[in-house]
Amino acid sequence: MANQKHQDNHGGGGHHHILSTPMALKIFGLLLLLTAITVAAAQVDLGVMNFAVAMIIASIKATLVCLFFMGLKYDHKENAVIFSTSLIFMAIFMVLTFGDLLTRGDVYVKNGKILPDVTGQVKSKFTKPWIVTPELLANGKEQFQSQCIACHGPTGHGDGPAAAGLNPKPRNFTSADGWKQGRKPSEIFHTISTGLGGMPSFASAPADDRWSLVHYVRSLGPTDKMPVDSPDDLKKIGIDPNSDGTSGSAEKVIPIDMAIDEMAIDNPANAVAAPVAPAAKAKKK
Repeated sequence: MANQKHQDNHGGGGHHHILSTPMALKIFGLLLLLTAITVAAAQVDLGVMNFAVAMIIASIKATLVCLFFMGLKYDHKENAVIFSTSLIFMAIFMVLTFGDLLTRGDVYVKNGKILPDVTGQVKSKFTKPWIVTPELLANGKEQFQSQCIACHGPTGHGDGPAAAGLNPKPRNFTSADGWKQGRKPSEIFHTISTGLGGMPSFASAPADDRWSLVHYVRSLGPTDKMPVDSPDDLKKIGIDPNSDGTSGSAEKVIPIDMAIDEMAIDNPANAVAAPVAPAAKAKKK
């Protein structure tokens, strides 16, 4: 008697609806059709409607699964009401949120220029960072381990986990040969700042971190007959060799989410390898 009462309270008298095979096949076929529509829609650029179409198709598929395969259609009506209400509240939240997101435009740019109030100011913390020091090498190793090993590998041989899918292959820093833009500090700094081939620009990182990476990646290769910069080499990249590198105006660092968007446009396959500027991290938080 107690067991029968338990079934009455939790299973509609102990009877469970079993979906017929023809109905199950129909719903399965409909889900496959909707999946095909999702794939086809992904090949068409609908602008801001891409997300809306994808969410509508996904919602229809989820509803079919819940109604038929999870038995909500045959369950107590109050459960259907609760489930439907939750979907309504979620839809309201998404409409309000994405309505703002899709209509507010680019909040970082006005008349083609980055707004000054969204840029972080980063002062140099190293004197003449183009001259190698133990502190710069230590900082460079930290930057390399957090930003570069995915492509270049932990020892700089160009054999990181992401290297297999890249063409051309990442630079092997342990070799002195094949440096397309040269192996002088100024030349490597220019390459890191502007990007090269499959490597994105690291211009969003503070200059200190870029110089640190320059010195660290040079330390991974042969140190004999290491090419060095002349004053003219430094001037070519905008460095006054007579300055201490800490005076003057602070460089600007754009917000990290904006930097990622820009790099994803330029090079979608490698945008994740871009370094994150500390100031940009702080502003993002």
